[in-house]
Amino acid sequence: MLYRFVTEVPLRWVDVDSEGVVNNAVYLSLVEQARFLYFEHLGLLADRKVPFVLAEATVRFLRPGRLGMRTEVAVAVRSLGNTSFRMAYEVRCGIEVLAEVQAALVFVDGALRPRPIPDDWRQAIAAFEELVPPA
Repeated sequence: MLYRFVTEVPLRWVDVDSEGVVNNAVYLSLVEQARFLYFEHLGLLADRKVPFVLAEATVRFLRPGRLGMRTEVAVAVRSLGNTSFRMAYEVRCGIEVLAEVQAALVFVDGALRPRPIPDDWRQAIAAFEELVPPA
């Protein structure tokens, strides 16, 4: 799978258990940080506010992460809907994939009701990911 954005997201001492293995819940924090950096890279978070919420996430654990590993997260938007979009991630250490994550996110208004994806976001994401609009 092609990822156009990859960023280092370091592990912290607090992220591991007494055996030095990364806690399963930490993977969602790693991808959350990478997601923020992805949209910041696209210039869409100038106000540092995130206008969407996480609706669903699925994590597939492939190898245990350990303290001291240099971890990076590959990030991609895979599809754009009317109010929601789907993202894919790989948490990696070198060439080894530690976990794969799929997520659905929904743009919301101030009352947390779904709202259409803003045109500037849609255009920036589609251009960066080379997404072809549905026919």
